[in-house]
Amino acid sequence: MSGRTRGRPMVMVAAAIAGVLALTGIGAYAFAEIAGCAAEDRITLDVAAAPEIVPALAAAVRRFDGSTGTCARARLRRAEPSAVSTLLSGRGGGDRPDVWIPDSTLWTAFARPGDVRPSIANTPVVLATAAPAEPTWNLLLGPAAATVAGRPESAARGPRPQVPDPARSATGLAALLMADRLVADVPDGKAVFTGLVRAIRETVAPTVEEAFATTGAARDGAVVVASEQSVFRHNRTEPGVRAYGAVPREGTLSLDYPFTIVTRDGDRVTAAEKLERELRGERTRSDLSGHGFGIGPAGPSWTPKADDVQRIAQSYARLSLPTRLLVLFDISGSMGEEVSPGLNRLQATAQVGQTGLQLLADDSELGVWEFSTDLRGAQDWAERVPIAPLGTRVGSITQRQRILSDLGRLKVKESGDTALYETLLAAFREVKLSYKPEMVNTVLVFTDGRNDHPGGPSFDRTLADLRAEYDATQPVQVILQGFGDDVNVAELTKLAEATHGIVQVARTPAESKRLLLEAMSRRVCTPHC
Repeated sequence: MSGRTRGRPMVMVAAAIAGVLALTGIGAYAFAEIAGCAAEDRITLDVAAAPEIVPALAAAVRRFDGSTGTCARARLRRAEPSAVSTLLSGRGGGDRPDVWIPDSTLWTAFARPGDVRPSIANTPVVLATAAPAEPTWNLLLGPAAATVAGRPESAARGPRPQVPDPARSATGLAALLMADRLVADVPDGKAVFTGLVRAIRETVAPTVEEAFATTGAARDGAVVVASEQSVFRHNRTEPGVRAYGAVPREGTLSLDYPFTIVTRDGDRVTAAEKLERELRGERTRSDLSGHGFGIGPAGPSWTPKADDVQRIAQSYARLSLPTRLLVLFDISGSMGEEVSPGLNRLQATAQVGQTGLQLLADDSELGVWEFSTDLRGAQDWAERVPIAPLGTRVGSITQRQRILSDLGRLKVKESGDTALYETLLAAFREVKLSYKPEMVNTVLVFTDGRNDHPGGPSFDRTLADLRAEYDATQPVQVILQGFGDDVNVAELTKLAEATHGIVQVARTPAESKRLLLEAMSRRVCTPHC
């Protein structure tokens, strides 16, 4: 009886408060949260956001934590979007956040993060320079295209593009997506893309600040791929070295900061939705603008498909792998045949090799053999340059310079036959014996396209040995390029296919170069081509 008497005033008070709430429009649900929220019942939302947007959201999170009508608060933390994407894809360890605000929707192509909602901010990807300019994506693609065209190294070099690592940066990935779109219908477009990847690997710029802090970067006309907001941040914090960012005239992609609810817990989803409303409020919009962000989704633009994002990311990963390449040049008598005024087959293929060499990074390894018959006593091949990293110094020159020079000294052995099968087996075994798993291991053969050595192994013996010795766990791919009309395509195709390689047939120097560039771009699918 006494308990019932003590409880009645509380019921009356609760009813009175409920009536007031009903009149004010707050509602009984909010009242239940306020009245029933004990300290131990509060939800702490784990909010993982791209590092650069965290300062702009800090005040909004404080407002959310201090608001009434909720039992939740948020813990806002910096998290690299690439790392969270890896975690959500199941390939990484760690605790899943409740809410994820990456810098780009591009990351959702690699994971299924949950409920991806519209953007809370945006900033376009721009080209930043040390002086005002009207930039074009050709600042990146031009040097790579010059290399493919075989123009002088000074023309191919141009301003060095500095691009954030596309494997870890949505800005860098967006640049590659734009490049892929622009070269799609360009002759040798795949080779141009390959050349661009090489340039990116050699001049990766983690941040705009670091890119412009590089000695001489401003003076040498560096072109930095960055977000507009990062240029804004750089100029505010590093006023001594100003950067000028502008959207390329061909267009661009934008970082779009989608609000993504990862958790599936009902109470946490409800809390996340309330946080989302705060982040879309006027005060937060003002905070974002003050930090250099655009508000909400970016304007209409080209939107890459998830399949394209995955394809480009995989292409970059493959093309970024350093190559370990043993190149064989046929110097038999038939390679002395003239293919254009003053140029024989061997000279043409040597020039093609020099062009392809420019597409390989300094950490790629390359060696050169020549072959005919009886070059070293009874041995039908000879090593001209041992395999070594292209950036390694050999005396006063690099391995790259040594090979470029050596290719210009190749001479035809007028009385020599073509010991193709025997040399191919020896080269395959050499590369396999010293196989490096972190590299793409390849044997590339330039030949007249037909074995002409009765004393060597037969075709059947050569094919059987290649099939028996090929190891899918340590793949060594053979690429055979025959030059002329006498190429035994059927036999060479079987030999190449035994190693998941290819055969190419060229009839002109220009065609030979194009085919080699295609072969070098083939790293995208090795060893499953």
